[in-house]
Amino acid sequence: MGMRGVPPPPLMVRRVLHVVWPLVGVVVTGLAVPVVIAGAFMTVVDRRARLFRSACLAVILMWVDIRMLVSCWALWARTPDASSPTWHEDHERLFSQALDSLMYYVRRWVGLEVRLTDRMHFGTEDRALVALSRHAGPADSLAISWLLSRTAGRLPRIVLAEALRWDPGVDTILTRIDSFFVPTSTRRGDDRLAGVTRMAESMHTGDVFLIFPEGQNWTPRRRAGVIRRLRDRGDSERARRAEELRHVLPPKSRGAWAARAARPEADVMVVAHAGYGQLSTPRLIWDSMPFHGRPFLVKTWTYAASDVPAEPVAFAAWLDERWSEVDAWVEEHTSGPGWLAPSRRDGS
Repeated sequence: MGMRGVPPPPLMVRRVLHVVWPLVGVVVTGLAVPVVIAGAFMTVVDRRARLFRSACLAVILMWVDIRMLVSCWALWARTPDASSPTWHEDHERLFSQALDSLMYYVRRWVGLEVRLTDRMHFGTEDRALVALSRHAGPADSLAISWLLSRTAGRLPRIVLAEALRWDPGVDTILTRIDSFFVPTSTRRGDDRLAGVTRMAESMHTGDVFLIFPEGQNWTPRRRAGVIRRLRDRGDSERARRAEELRHVLPPKSRGAWAARAARPEADVMVVAHAGYGQLSTPRLIWDSMPFHGRPFLVKTWTYAASDVPAEPVAFAAWLDERWSEVDAWVEEHTSGPGWLAPSRRDGS
């Protein structure tokens, strides 16, 4: 089951988590010490020090998250009513710093390197941007968010699973910068598309709206499940198209169209990435650590607003065509011996 199927914490649990999260960090750090020590000793038999690397990284990233949460507390203590003229900018800066820290430590401890295949074009400077990204592999949403923040100077507004509210740092800061947590159900009449529309409408000229049209991380099992469900519904044409896509899931156009319709003047960026999509299980991720020599490759295509269909059916067909191009690009950049897991390359 993916993150979409995990319910968010009840409101009271969220409030308690927000208070006790640093204490949880202290407890987790204490429990991790024996694991780190064991991992250090295991480097004798595991030259890639996978247990040591992953245990240290997990503790470090938890404290990056706690630092972000405590900084949010400090901003609230200074302006409890959120009336500060720099309230939004202060939180954006915190989030950007947290992304920088996260990517620094991930690169240092497990060798994840984000690399562009060519120069990114960010559309018209004085307009908002809608970014439609492939969704596959571990932490791809964070890598894409960091890339947009650091390369484009545009901190993304993100559409993400409501289950991520279990992390108080993520819950607090992304709520304050107006990202949208997709509800796991339409309880209380919640309208997912209305939430997307509201977030798109609230974007400033320097913002980028980041959405993943597939709705969930690609894995071979999910791809097979999508094809099966389409066939069960009698949608043979859509099932055939899904079978032709080897590395992506068929895009769902409704959320992307809601963003496009809310900001018709926004240019649209399509984001493809390769290198980690095939790491679809914890075992594959473990076998591939560290990721030295396996960059997170990113390719983007940017379309002027006038070149993107302004009618929902035509937009859905346009999005299907773009996703076929993404699939072809991923196929080209995930084949060959260079993409084998390090354990197979180094003979260990």
